[in-house]
Amino acid sequence: MKKTLTKIGRVLYYVQSAMKYSAFLFAIVCSVTSMSIARDSYGQQLLDTPVSVQFTNATLSEALHHIAQQTRVQFVFVGAEPMEKKTTSLKVNKQSLRTVLPRLLQPFGLSYQVIENRIVIKGPASLPAGEKEESGTLQPIPQEARSQFHVSPELRRPNSPVIQIPSYLPIRITGRVSDEKGGALPGVNIIIQGTPQGTTTDSDGNFQLEVPDERTVLVFSFVGYMSQEVPVGNKTKLEIKLAVDERALEEVVVVGFGERRRKDLTGSVSTVTAEAIEKIGTASPQFALQGNATGVRVINTSGNPNDAPQIFVRGIGTWNGDSQPLYVVDGQILEPPRAGNEDEISGGGLNTPPNLFNLINPNDIESISVLKDASAAAVYGSRAANGVVLITTKKGKRGAPSVEFSTRLGIKNTPTYSMLNTPQFVDLTREMFTNSTNPDVSVERNLYGRQEPNDAVRLTSFSPQFDPESPYFLGNSPTYNWQDALVNRNAPNQTYDVKVSGANDRVDYYISAGLMEQEGLVNRNNFRRYTGAINLNVKVTDWLKVGVNYKYTSQLSTDYGGDILTVATAPPWQPLYDANNRYGYAPVLDPYRFGNAWQGIRIYGQGSKSNALALSDLNHGSFDINRSLGQFYVEVSPLAGLKFRGSLNLDYSKQDRFSLAAFSISNVFRIDGRDPRTESPNAPNSLGRMEHRINNTFNFQSDFTTSYTRTFANKHNLDLTAAVQDQRHSREFVNLSSENLTYLTEDPKNTGYGNDLANNSSIYGRSMRFWFGLVGRASYNYDSKYYLDFSYRRDASNGFDKAYRWGNFYSIAGAWRISNESFFNLPFVDDLKIRGGWGQAGNDQAAVGRYAFLSRVNTGLTSYRWGSGAGNAIGNISLGAMVNDFPNPALSWEVSTTTYLGLDAYLLKNKMNVTLEWYNRVTSGILQTVDLPLSVGTNNPLFNIGEMENKGLDVLVGYSNNIRDFSYNISGNISFVRNRVTKLYQGQPLFIAGLLERNPADIARIEEGRSVGVIWGYKVGGIFQSQDEIDAHFANTPDSNVGNINFVEPGDMYFQDIHGNPTETERFYSKTPDGRINENDRTEIGNTIPGYTYGFNLSLAWKGFDISTSFYGEGDVQKINFERRSMEAMSGGGPNYMATTLDRWTPENRQSGMPRAVFGDPAGNNRISDRWVESAAFFRLNNWQLGYTVPTMALSKINNVVRSLRFYVGGENNLYLFRWTGIDPVNGSFPLPRTFSVGLNVRF
Repeated sequence: MKKTLTKIGRVLYYVQSAMKYSAFLFAIVCSVTSMSIARDSYGQQLLDTPVSVQFTNATLSEALHHIAQQTRVQFVFVGAEPMEKKTTSLKVNKQSLRTVLPRLLQPFGLSYQVIENRIVIKGPASLPAGEKEESGTLQPIPQEARSQFHVSPELRRPNSPVIQIPSYLPIRITGRVSDEKGGALPGVNIIIQGTPQGTTTDSDGNFQLEVPDERTVLVFSFVGYMSQEVPVGNKTKLEIKLAVDERALEEVVVVGFGERRRKDLTGSVSTVTAEAIEKIGTASPQFALQGNATGVRVINTSGNPNDAPQIFVRGIGTWNGDSQPLYVVDGQILEPPRAGNEDEISGGGLNTPPNLFNLINPNDIESISVLKDASAAAVYGSRAANGVVLITTKKGKRGAPSVEFSTRLGIKNTPTYSMLNTPQFVDLTREMFTNSTNPDVSVERNLYGRQEPNDAVRLTSFSPQFDPESPYFLGNSPTYNWQDALVNRNAPNQTYDVKVSGANDRVDYYISAGLMEQEGLVNRNNFRRYTGAINLNVKVTDWLKVGVNYKYTSQLSTDYGGDILTVATAPPWQPLYDANNRYGYAPVLDPYRFGNAWQGIRIYGQGSKSNALALSDLNHGSFDINRSLGQFYVEVSPLAGLKFRGSLNLDYSKQDRFSLAAFSISNVFRIDGRDPRTESPNAPNSLGRMEHRINNTFNFQSDFTTSYTRTFANKHNLDLTAAVQDQRHSREFVNLSSENLTYLTEDPKNTGYGNDLANNSSIYGRSMRFWFGLVGRASYNYDSKYYLDFSYRRDASNGFDKAYRWGNFYSIAGAWRISNESFFNLPFVDDLKIRGGWGQAGNDQAAVGRYAFLSRVNTGLTSYRWGSGAGNAIGNISLGAMVNDFPNPALSWEVSTTTYLGLDAYLLKNKMNVTLEWYNRVTSGILQTVDLPLSVGTNNPLFNIGEMENKGLDVLVGYSNNIRDFSYNISGNISFVRNRVTKLYQGQPLFIAGLLERNPADIARIEEGRSVGVIWGYKVGGIFQSQDEIDAHFANTPDSNVGNINFVEPGDMYFQDIHGNPTETERFYSKTPDGRINENDRTEIGNTIPGYTYGFNLSLAWKGFDISTSFYGEGDVQKINFERRSMEAMSGGGPNYMATTLDRWTPENRQSGMPRAVFGDPAGNNRISDRWVESAAFFRLNNWQLGYTVPTMALSKINNVVRSLRFYVGGENNLYLFRWTGIDPVNGSFPLPRTFSVGLNVRF
């Protein structure tokens, strides 16, 4: 019943939302309609104009001229018969034009129509002598016959008050289209401008086409060539020569502190355009990089709209903290919360860094460029070791003002796990108990009313919920599907965007507003975002230009913290609802008093879960962000080619995180009518716990840039840039928490403080970072043939000691356009360039190194005990302070040095493009601790010691063509990368917790000669099938992970003896087996860094229809399936298990690769081993879209307000192929959603 009411509430909410947005759309429609009404109103005013004329036997042309002089209207006469042949007489005095025109025109059978400030006169047409009409179709009239139209020259002038056009007479145009060398071009598209009508050239390049009149404009287009617009005029035969389209080469690409033509690039830059960005269906535009940008890996950390994806540019840059690239929006550096700063202080789940890309509306982005090598990114110096992502937002484009509205409505779904039902769960758990022969293993009794709820019992006595003889047996209960209750099926998402833009010679402007709403895949995980943007640039004089660029985002999200994995493992017999309990949710614990304290017994067994649905409904977790990005600049050009530009950039962000845990009395303990504030199993008057954190971030950046460009002797091209950049970043936060709340209100943030002062806390923190940089860059090219680039940046960061604060970063790059050489003569190659370079960039964001050059004093956790001893175990406690760290003032940047070679080619009349890039990226000076004797009493100091390299190859191939009305574009890319650690302190391997996603500290091993993505663990040898096998194995290879071999039985796993103990020559482990299994036998069992990633994109267009697809995949990659390790362990009598466990080893199923179910796991079956490692390779349809654009001619017949109209349907992740045992190889606890959507784009 409650679930039904919840769904009804959701329906009402979306009805209300639909009404709200419908009102918004209605306002837009009203505005557009008012434009149309205003135009029609103007027509009505025109017809009400008074006219006074008098003439006798005047020609119709003369009569219309008299009226036009008084009304300032232009008459357009449509017909073949000259107006001079029509005579009339008329006398009127101050009568409206509406009255006069019928009296003038009706005698000739003519009618009129008002179109803007013109009056079009139409009537029955007459053919010239000698022409005939067949089957109602007018035949083309030869040019010599057209002279029979005796229209005076004055009536042919377009700006004359009265003009005459014989528009109904078609003209037959013939011609030929050739290439730049005169060769025939077959398949060239020829259309009549503004209509879908047209034709194509034949195999010899010839064509013929009928056009309405001389004013017709023909548009010639062909892939690889520049389009041409040709007015017909008085010509009936056309000779058209198309020029090679070099726009792909002339495309402007954003680079650091400027722009470059793609043909002039010497570095490695991948660019994604607005078209690809707008097709994604998520809040985060960085997903457009997947499959479109070579060498860039985007990891979807989860399907939660609040979570930030990770981006890796050409591998992992460091094992110490942050490998994420630097983000720059319109020249403004964005500073995200990073690991290692004060965000760690608060702990808990409130400190998750926000997704930076969520703060930008994808529809406001013009392009995203990724600077992948150090020569391209070196101008950002100490910030660019892991690459740079440059985001350029849209500006107004030259032309008439444009108003655009777009909307997208969709639904999202996610797969769920197949779990055991209640009978299967009981059978497996009883089998676990039965298979265990260890008499010392204890389980929770869970008996009602028992005073010692954790008393141990022998396994011969089942936990009562699994014992059919017990009154507490739950095996006959129904199966409850928690996933169905918590997962949000058909979760709606919707976006609305409005844009106004335009430009002329002096001003360009772009204004936008947007709204996005997404319901999460899990109940209450919702996301809403409001965005606004203004981009205004004014050319005040020929030498002065000013501009302002402002973006505002308000993001509101809710998240109670649950995921699919958590609810999937709930015991299948545990219900969600109980009408007798408070709020209608089923309790989890049965309370009773034990002495003066409350205790609780798990009602549904050892694996009883907190009621996730109650948690999501009754708790409150919100994360609100308000962010403003502002930029103001002045640009002065005193001389040709010389520019001075100064800019001020402000970035202010307020993050408000709030958490209210009000579940303690409502969904955990059974209430049964007790007063929750006096008889609850919690402290008196307790209604929950609250935590509130406010984080204010301010980033100020000032830039001053001088640039000079000049061309000498038409061949020597010079481009010089110098810049000074100053950035100051500050953050302060307040964290408040309170327990045992006194009262709750409808507004969770207005709740009462707790009465337990000992558990109330407040934390305040503040941090400041400073950077200062000097930038220089010189670029020279000779005749677009030989290129040389040099850049230098000198940086200072307050993250280091003053003596080591400054760093110098250089780069040099060059290119050679071979295709411009006189000796080069390959007709199918249009452009061929090779390039290469070397450069350095730095990283000062290492997590463990922040202020490690200082001696930090800890006063919060230190105390001294005085007088302790016999009779006084505690003694007198005095607070104190201690120095935790051994400082190293010589700490400095981690430095990334990249060497690369590349090739760019355009082939087959620019229809095909190929890019190859090889690189070697070496990161040196990685921070690593150096061991000191324990007697020192401090943490080990850090030094710039470690090194590693990423070597790889990026390949991109694309092809575009068209066949008559059909055009297509296909592209594919693949990127290979090999990561290897090359240097560690004394070669000593180390383990780093969390390096490989959720891996614990003993899995992610850093070792010289291996990848940082290595998974370290045991290798399974097989499954024992008999006791003889067990005895023989342990007689020869004892296993330190097995406590008592007597508890090992057939169905348990055994593991391989791979290594031996260290020797003098093999310091860490011997490669020779030593006849025993211990931690030295762990080895590389997988690699979480993909050996290659790839993408495939296809777009097709036919007349008004278009379809586009984008695919992405990863290969040669392995991961630990933690979801399976949790739900296939079969060693504890609590959580539910995956349905795959039905194929577990039993005496009747000896062929299974899964071990037996046994309580306590006596053989160590669940240790980290290749049992849990699986291929995480996948191939996914990232997004697809099928659209239809209404022809312009069709729109003009309806009204002249709508310029373009496009409808589309699409989806994301609708095809997902993998061998992974689970629902998502990227994140199984919160998988990616599968989305279907419909959308509309309209431009006025």
